[in-house]
Amino acid sequence: MAQLEVLYNADCPICRREIEHYKRISGDDLAYVEITAKSAADWGLSEDQAAKQLHVRRGAQVSVGVEAFVAIWRQLPYFWVLVPIVNFKPIKVIASVIYRRCLAPLLFAAHKRRMRRRGGSGS
Repeated sequence: MAQLEVLYNADCPICRREIEHYKRISGDDLAYVEITAKSAADWGLSEDQAAKQLHVRRGAQVSVGVEAFVAIWRQLPYFWVLVPIVNFKPIKVIASVIYRRCLAPLLFAAHKRRMRRRGGSGS
């Protein structure tokens, strides 16, 4: 089976902290890919598209948002207990809406502000 790859925003302090935690406990089960113009293009995304939500892929299968978290958690010690809870349809719907409409846009807006302060284009 192909290794699960995680495309993440290393410029986001919250994202970076979470991924660093995953790295410490995942061993070689996951491959972590920082978002750059090249890595985003390799995934068929712009940098902004990649930074808007968490993405994972295994082979040609790509998952985004809550589905991406679930795919990661399946691979991690003790996080796997969250998988059946989050996959329970009512919880998954609510979690997906909260992530997609609230959390991800807030994190992306903060990312764009950080990029503007640094003098970058933010993308």
